[in-house]
Amino acid sequence: MRGGLEVGSLGIYQGALRRSVLRIKERNDLHLIAVLGERLGDLLRQRGLGPVSVVGVPTSARRQRWRGYCAPQRLAGSLGLPLLSGFQCLGDPAPRKALRGFGARRDQRSSFSYQGRVEGTVVLVDDVITSGQTLRDARAALIAAGASRVICLCIARVAVGRLSSRALAHPH
Repeated sequence: MRGGLEVGSLGIYQGALRRSVLRIKERNDLHLIAVLGERLGDLLRQRGLGPVSVVGVPTSARRQRWRGYCAPQRLAGSLGLPLLSGFQCLGDPAPRKALRGFGARRDQRSSFSYQGRVEGTVVLVDDVITSGQTLRDARAALIAAGASRVICLCIARVAVGRLSSRALAHPH
């Protein structure tokens, strides 16, 4: 584990997975969200985690208004698990991919808030993991709200070895 994250993904952010993430973000492809949600659900079932709740990493209010939806929340909803509501992104952080250099990424932090209390294990869903900082910040908010364990699940990750996939490793 790195930075307290337990991460599972379908693979590296390249080729078909990269195109899939972009189609979800740019075209709101509901069929693709359902297909990838099923594959992400398979990762969870392989681990036999027992009862869990699920939530997508929230996007900023401005970005959600512009797109008309939150892709990670739609992915989370496609897993067929109890879906948490009340999780929000505070402010309007720049997308991680738009930041250049380690210092810029370190200084640009997302801030999240969960309205209410959470119990048990929560599966935190995102479309792609770059540095892992957004997931760490979102995880911290869920732990502060009472989650006993947060497992991160995504379609793709930027590179092998950057984040530990020990908890939900998908065999490649």
